[in-house]
Amino acid sequence: MTGPLASTLAAQAAQQPLEPGTTAKKNAGISQGEFLTLFITQLQHQDPLSPLEADQMTAQLAQFASLEQLTGINTRLDQLSVLSQQGLLSMIGREVAFGGGSIAVQDSEASAVTYQLGESAARVSATVRSQGGEVVRVVELGSQEVGRHTFRFDGRDAAGKVVPDGQYRVEITAAANGDAAPTQLDLSIRDTVDGIDFSVDPPVLLVAGLRVPLDQVHEVRVDSQPTETPETASSE
Repeated sequence: MTGPLASTLAAQAAQQPLEPGTTAKKNAGISQGEFLTLFITQLQHQDPLSPLEADQMTAQLAQFASLEQLTGINTRLDQLSVLSQQGLLSMIGREVAFGGGSIAVQDSEASAVTYQLGESAARVSATVRSQGGEVVRVVELGSQEVGRHTFRFDGRDAAGKVVPDGQYRVEITAAANGDAAPTQLDLSIRDTVDGIDFSVDPPVLLVAGLRVPLDQVHEVRVDSQPTETPETASSE
């Protein structure tokens, strides 16, 4: 604040003695009641030959009101931020489902991949690729009925060797009959939340070695037990 009121505040602060053993507080704020008291004092002691203009008085009142509102908004936003972080922390240890085809393989174990069939398929295939795009394994899952199914990569390549730990991509296609062109399906990855990275905005979930943005999560479950019998990758 600037102007006569600011001068009054500064003068009062300078004249107020400090109690023994205390130190001055820098940038100390004032309450609404203190502001109104000082404002009335300013009006009572203003120069009769140069009174405070009406627009100056209105501007000072509006300035204080705006500042008080902004302070209240910031306080509420800080409270919401704390509540949001607490809510995210409660997701640790829970199973989440998120879009995409990226999976993490660790000690020959991989995240579950779910997909939906709108019609019966005569042939369903799962292709596992490295991060560079090379085909690691093609798994024929055979014919499947309408509904949701789960595929879980067993961590072995086409020769049966254990693949290195890391991130891989899964593509699943389905063909209605033997002669039909296969259609690529939308996939959902399911795994347990290991942690949360708050160093970025917005925070991201850490799921089995993957960094999952919150806008990709479409399901959270307390019970991590699968509801379908998984179609696991088997030796051919």
